[in-house]
Amino acid sequence: MTVSDALGHSPEELSLPLREQLTGYWVALELYDAHRLPLRKIAAVAKTPAECFAALKSKGQQLSHFEVIQLPAAF
Repeated sequence: MTVSDALGHSPEELSLPLREQLTGYWVALELYDAHRLPLRKIAAVAKTPAECFAALKSKGQQLSHFEVIQLPAAF
């Protein structure tokens, strides 16, 4: 199991072993606004916020449409 297995899933959908592996990592989630209702799927995973934004940029994503949060422990 790798951290990239989390891509495309919401934090709530992650298996417990994967969630434990990702504790402390930063994930990028699309922001809600009046024109979009994002599905809250993980678009990038990294050890730092800067690395998360760099991953989004490399995928051609618009950075202003994302928030980066640090995943806490599952319990």
